[in-house]
Amino acid sequence: MNEFEMIVEGVLFTDKIMAQKACHEAESIQYVRGKLDMDNPRMVLEMYRRLLSEHVFETVVGLMYLKELQNYLLMSPELAGEELEAIELPAFCAGEAMQEETIEWYAKNLEEIKQRERMASYRKRRAEEKTQQSQKRLRFSLMLCLFLFLVAAGMGVISMTGSHPNIINYENKIINKYETWEMDLEKREEELKKQQKELGITP
Repeated sequence: MNEFEMIVEGVLFTDKIMAQKACHEAESIQYVRGKLDMDNPRMVLEMYRRLLSEHVFETVVGLMYLKELQNYLLMSPELAGEELEAIELPAFCAGEAMQEETIEWYAKNLEEIKQRERMASYRKRRAEEKTQQSQKRLRFSLMLCLFLFLVAAGMGVISMTGSHPNIINYENKIINKYETWEMDLEKREEELKKQQKELGITP
């Protein structure tokens, strides 16, 4: 009876050799994660193909990381239409122990993988929506600033060139009118005095 059990990255192994390989693959995955730029789909694609061609991963731990990369590449708009190589299952995976481990892992983690994919898709949509909203707000702000500038410029031109009194030329207009009234009044007074003198009336 095989009593060996070891959990690596959430996967239960009952075979010691496979468990050791899984530990080694987990370390390799951590190294790749540290070097791989996930914002560069082309770089991820190159790494995915290299890992497949060199058969780096043989256990469920490595295969699930390959699946993670594959899902990322399938969701990347930049790689739309790009043909992706399928993940080849190693020959010894046909064994009963490996099948049990694979089934057990998928039963426990399939929903979690789907949830991560949904969250990644949701975050991507939200980022795109925020970018579009920011661009719309920027365009609206620029249009509003331009409109206000044109209104201010128009008001300035009207104020400087208009004939009616306003806050800018009000003082000059009032002074000019006052001077005109004063001159007109003085002229009338002189005419009145002249008429009184002719009529012999003493003021």
